[in-house]
Amino acid sequence: DESIPQAAAAAPPAAAAVPARTPAKAPLITTNKYQSFPTYYFDAGKYNSPTVSVYVPLENIGSHDKSKISCHFTSGSFDLIVNDWGEGGDKSYRLLNDNLEKDIDTSKSKMVIKPNKILLKLGKVKGEMGSYDSWQQLTAKKNKKASAKKEKENPAAGIMDMMKDMYDEGDDNMKKMIGETMYKQRMGQLNGDMGMGGMGGMGGMDDMMGGMMGGMGGMGL
Repeated sequence: DESIPQAAAAAPPAAAAVPARTPAKAPLITTNKYQSFPTYYFDAGKYNSPTVSVYVPLENIGSHDKSKISCHFTSGSFDLIVNDWGEGGDKSYRLLNDNLEKDIDTSKSKMVIKPNKILLKLGKVKGEMGSYDSWQQLTAKKNKKASAKKEKENPAAGIMDMMKDMYDEGDDNMKKMIGETMYKQRMGQLNGDMGMGGMGGMGGMDDMMGGMMGGMGGMGL
């Protein structure tokens, strides 16, 4: 018998070259529950100054890993986070304020890390007269989002809230004048026509405000 030669085994195909890869940067993740900073301070600055400041003291924070310190700014909030702080990295701090007294300019807001504190500079917004808004405190007394929604749904509510604030913060004469004006409004003694042509809830509001202005004039304001 003639032997049939077997074909030589084919050589295995060459392995495709594996492209070099750059390791992905792992996202910043902490398993620690956030807690409040021990303390912080607010500085409203001088009249017409371009910024207000928030000071957050933290011993030796300047030596901490900068990638674990962040602050996110929006027009009405800031969110400061320090992850894995302290011996063993067992603490994580957070300072969130989403109800600032005034809106801020995010392009002029920044975080500065000092050796023993974090400084937040919040850029002020200029008002209609061209000067910067004047801040009295860091946090608004009322929830601005809820107030804006309420005022949109009922424009008269915004005026009534303003009057309430004036009453709460005014002196005895102011309180007496506002109280009398609101009483007359409720009794229909300010402009008997409370309808205002479909402006529901706005009836008598112009006269009520006019009565207030007249009273303030009598007070020499």
